Amino acid sequence: MLKPVILALALVAAPALPAAAQTAPAPAAQAKPTAADFAKNMQGAIGQTFEGGIVLKNITSEANTLVLTVDGPAGWRAQLTPADISTALVGGFCGTAPQFFTTGVSMRVDSLDSGKLLKGPLVTTCPPAPPAAQ
Repeated sequence: MLKPVILALALVAAPALPAAAQTAPAPAAQAKPTAADFAKNMQGAIGQTFEGGIVLKNITSEANTLVLTVDGPAGWRAQLTPADISTALVGGFCGTAPQFFTTGVSMRVDSLDSGKLLKGPLVTTCPPAPPAAQ
């Protein structure tokens, strides 16, 4: 059950989050957007529910790191590591916005389960694409 939830998260997150991230305006002429710029422009995505009951709870920045926090039904993280969750969400994100990390912004996906927060790993590049299904 848990692996399909993460796969669903990756597939459903792909079009929604990157579209919001791409709207971050450069704060000054020729300047690259910061994590704070992306977080500000992505606030409308908070509350979005993905397949499997995964909910985007918060979007913030810490230094130049975009931090996404997700939550799900009780026990949803039971067999998943923070890296599993991060890889799924960032992989979906990179599917439609592979240029995101060229801005110098890093990303972290934190997750909640029954109120307990687990911080995900710091991500600075898109994960490798999964092998094509045959």
